Amino acid sequence: MVRQEGQLRATNARSLNLSEVRLRSGRTLEQIADTTKIRIRFLRAIEAEDFSELPGGIFSRSYLKQYAEQIGLEPAGLLAAYSVRLKTADAA
Repeated sequence: MVRQEGQLRATNARSLNLSEVRLRSGRTLEQIADTTKIRIRFLRAIEAEDFSELPGGIFSRSYLKQYAEQIGLEPAGLLAAYSVRLKTADAA
């Protein structure tokens, strides 16, 4: 994944570096948690790309969408990366 002007573009399965993007946006995990009401442990799982720690289903997609919006990314890019990771995990 490569960050380009607020979007993530799929290039391969490399790290998304979400914590770096968040730091550049000037937001802390605590600020995002306060705004979105998403628990910090889930925000940390998103940044670690440990999507198996998310609650699943529509909650995971909602959390990813809100997180992306908070750090200035297009949610569609992060959701696409999530979908690719799920398919890869299911195939393994």
